[in-house]
Amino acid sequence: MKKEALWVFVVVWGVACFCGSHGCQEQERVALLVLNTTLDLTYSEYTGGSYFNCCSWRYVECNPATGRVTKLMLSHLRYYRFGSKTWYLNASLLLPFEELKSLDLSSNSIGGWIAPKEPNLLSSKLSKLEVLDLSDNSLDNSILSVLSTIPSLRRLLLISNNLSGTLHLHGDFSNLKELDISYNAIDVAATAKGIKNLSHLENLHLDGVHLKHAGTVVRALGALSSLRILSLQSNTIEGSITTQVDHWLQQWLATNHK
Repeated sequence: MKKEALWVFVVVWGVACFCGSHGCQEQERVALLVLNTTLDLTYSEYTGGSYFNCCSWRYVECNPATGRVTKLMLSHLRYYRFGSKTWYLNASLLLPFEELKSLDLSSNSIGGWIAPKEPNLLSSKLSKLEVLDLSDNSLDNSILSVLSTIPSLRRLLLISNNLSGTLHLHGDFSNLKELDISYNAIDVAATAKGIKNLSHLENLHLDGVHLKHAGTVVRALGALSSLRILSLQSNTIEGSITTQVDHWLQQWLATNHK
């Protein structure tokens, strides 16, 4: 009788594990559990989640056909458990998410990324990552060298970090369509010259960057043939911004619509 009861228990446990894990890749579930040591991921019953099925967890979205994680919404998670103490993300923890398209790590007091030792791992493993939000962290300019190894990025948000001076976005940032570096202490004019080679850039946000003279910036951006939106809100621009933008618009039209 005891053997039969034990056998029934094993079968039920096995079925429960199979059903619970259906739709969730084990390597991705393990990676999320490791991330949980530094963030505060939720998989408890009150959120409708299952410990074995990471696709049912809050902040996680999966492709229902493949069971692979496609979106991680991990904003504002660390504060509730760890406060605002700065920490460094081991980027190797992201490597199992090979189908990931969107990653939100904003407002988590991240001071930087520890890149994998092999330089091509991020580009090969995160080849489908298009949207990355790292806003409201403590990242400095060194983050750009890490992110430059992810050429698939289309939308990059670095609002309110510790970026300063001149930002160099070359090489593998060439596929960016939207860039938001608002509310950072950057040299706007020099940075504008540094991003003029981002030929696919459509939206550029430079809000609250202490910009006073817009003329040099808009002239430097004249080479961006795909640019459609330029946001300069919350700046104390001297002179007539309308005149300066009109001049840039005329230059842009002359360059790109011959």
